[in-house]
Amino acid sequence: MSGKSDRDRRQRIAIVLILLLVSGTLFFFRLGTSGLFDADEPAYAQAAREMLETGDWVTPHFNGRPRFDKPILFYWLITLSYRVFGVTEFAVRAWSALAGVLLVILVAWAAGRTFGPPADLWAGLALTTNFLTPLLARAAVTDMLLTLFVTTAILAGLEALQKSRSTKWWAGLLWAAMGLALLVKGPVGVVIPVLALGGLLLFLRERWRAFARLVPWEGPVLFAVLALPWYGLVLAANGWAFVEGFIIKHHITRYTGIVSSHAGPIWFYLPVLLIGFFPWSGFLPSALWTAGRAARWRQTGRPTDRLLVACACWVIGVFVFFSFAGTKLPSYLFPAFPALALLVGASAISNEKPTTENRPVAPSPFPSPPEGERTEVRGELDRLSVVGCRFSIDASHAPAWLAKVGPWVIGLTGGAMAVGAGSVPLILERLRPLARGVLDEVALPFGAAWWVAGLLVVGTVTALRAKGPWRLTALAAMMGLLILTAEVAMVPRAYAILQGPLREFAEDARRILGPQGTLVVYGLNAPSIVFYAQRRVMPLGPGSPTALEEIRRMAEAGPPVVVITRSVHAPPLNEVPGLFRLKSRGGYAIYCSACQAEPNLKFQTDNREPVN
Repeated sequence: MSGKSDRDRRQRIAIVLILLLVSGTLFFFRLGTSGLFDADEPAYAQAAREMLETGDWVTPHFNGRPRFDKPILFYWLITLSYRVFGVTEFAVRAWSALAGVLLVILVAWAAGRTFGPPADLWAGLALTTNFLTPLLARAAVTDMLLTLFVTTAILAGLEALQKSRSTKWWAGLLWAAMGLALLVKGPVGVVIPVLALGGLLLFLRERWRAFARLVPWEGPVLFAVLALPWYGLVLAANGWAFVEGFIIKHHITRYTGIVSSHAGPIWFYLPVLLIGFFPWSGFLPSALWTAGRAARWRQTGRPTDRLLVACACWVIGVFVFFSFAGTKLPSYLFPAFPALALLVGASAISNEKPTTENRPVAPSPFPSPPEGERTEVRGELDRLSVVGCRFSIDASHAPAWLAKVGPWVIGLTGGAMAVGAGSVPLILERLRPLARGVLDEVALPFGAAWWVAGLLVVGTVTALRAKGPWRLTALAAMMGLLILTAEVAMVPRAYAILQGPLREFAEDARRILGPQGTLVVYGLNAPSIVFYAQRRVMPLGPGSPTALEEIRRMAEAGPPVVVITRSVHAPPLNEVPGLFRLKSRGGYAIYCSACQAEPNLKFQTDNREPVN
């Protein structure tokens, strides 16, 4: 028995090391190489820097004004990174990458604890090697940290439902994690655990006793101690402005209306699920069917069934809740990805057609065995293991067509994405006249597009022809290569096209302007200018006579003025006396009223380009 325990322990350690290596590489490799992308990354980065400079740890500010988009915890963490790493892109993104690695290990732990190996390996790889997870793990946004805390809360709640001495400890962790989630992104950090655990309670036979285990009196107290002090302090410091900005605009209005033009149809999250979680979305139909079957027959006596039902409630709850929101973004669905990965870990092996080497486990009798018989049931499942997994989803009562759905989902989605990737150069060529100069002189990425399309085709075909764990290995390898390709070749190129001119102009403005100069952003919302210029900016709207008059007045006043704008808004600025155009590139232009401050540039006086 001890030999088996040692073997299991070594296997778990090996799986953790593999997942640490894969997720650490994909999330941290070249993390700080590219600059910050508008609009969220530089907004968080600059607000944290202003917090560090002003010493105001209660109210986050951006460009000198209160920023109530999100709660305080993410700003605190970035500020801590600044003290360790300096004000760098790596420091801004490090917490998202670290939260991503921890989330992968947490999901693998839950899969291994409930289903046994190798479900933990496949769940961890499914969460690591999809399209959306590395994107958010490498971005300075709150989604990864929020998902880590809500996942911790839900898994702790599931552990609290067990009848053991540690029930109160797990319930305390549930409430603590919800408190931290509330400090990261607001009420949604409580809504998601309620959707998952509340949905599960509806299918439990003793739901009121289970509810009592989840809500001991210590839990809400701990939640209040962690989350409420900051909300009280920021409300006292800002009053109605906080209520209007944080609660009304960024929560009520964001759900009931459309904020920042982020609209979408009711089916918006269906392609997000298929593409964002590709290729592992093909494993979900059978797992969701089995979870639904367990819920229908109230087969929630075993931890395995409870986790499956909770994951189904988790996924469906998040999907439906955000589908009815007016404002839609792909990242809103990400908090359901850990549940999707757990379903993949449970179902990936048993999705194969039954053979003499790979047979689905016989269905468990109804009702489920009491908790005291769990050891005997687990022993029986050990003897019926599938490719080393001591738990396998019961697929014996699934419709015959369901086993064929997964490969079709993977194949069709992968094929459509390959066609889309290969068509990118042609699409860019068609969009060039409509891109307002952003794509001018941009070389079409034929090589990168065809490489990505080829990887998708070869990887998808290879995986579909493989069987058992080899199919999963091929899918993970394909996604790893795609993610590394994006990190090495595609993201830097995209940054150079989309953000390069703005960063260049912001750094030009920082060199030109003295302590009394003014930087104007005309008809443009680009927080990266504030971050890279390292100074406050004056935003002015285009087409307003008062805005042009204000620029004219500042240009004549004496202290230098720099104006950064889109090229389409540039013609009226050519008529402002004393304002000279330095250069234009990538759909943007920069003007200056004291261009002689740049010794390396010689300027003409007819508002044309400076001559080097």
